Amino acid sequence: MKYNYKKEIIRGVEYKYTAEWIYDLESEEHWRLYWNQQKLMQNKVSSGDNVLEIGVGSGFTANYLKSKGINVKTLDIDRGKKPDIVANLVEYQFPDHYDHVLAFEVFEHIPFVEFKGVIEKISNVCKKYIFLSIPRNEKVWLQFDFQLPIIGKRELRFVTLNGKVTEPAHFWEIGDGSVSINDFEQELFKCGLTILAKMKRFSRIFYALGVNRVDSD
Repeated sequence: MKYNYKKEIIRGVEYKYTAEWIYDLESEEHWRLYWNQQKLMQNKVSSGDNVLEIGVGSGFTANYLKSKGINVKTLDIDRGKKPDIVANLVEYQFPDHYDHVLAFEVFEHIPFVEFKGVIEKISNVCKKYIFLSIPRNEKVWLQFDFQLPIIGKRELRFVTLNGKVTEPAHFWEIGDGSVSINDFEQELFKCGLTILAKMKRFSRIFYALGVNRVDSD
């Protein structure tokens, strides 16, 4: 489906974004991605915790967490998604600290060279865990679900690397020829982040990261 993208130029880089898709019925796959977000946070995020969600999306994740007694503040470049903070992540200087930071399907929307500075800023204001997902540059040729005794429902997908980024608002994707999974994870390690969980669902790679903060007195 085609959308009309808004454009904003920061430091000579054009960023594209749109809120139009949040008013459409999302695909079953997208709803299952929301479930995976919650599963990733299970037993790590608790009632009363303070969370910053970067990238509001449809608002589902923030609303679900709020229903569990979790304090959520949202940040997004797009005013149309009604975030608490309207800002471009590249320029934004975080004035507060949070127990956890969420950034699902966010970082591909900024140049990878800018991601390096952004993830460092986030690691400096996060006390416990960072949860994020990034896209893998896949072309899906065949996909189907099947049911196995005892094991339950499983999914089989036949994919190849697409070789180029086709999403207008993405600057990069894992395996697109410019950014590898090693490139991405090395930037996490440089910030002192520890990979506590990593899983691939559909064409996204999910991470739960531990923050090793050293606070000075």
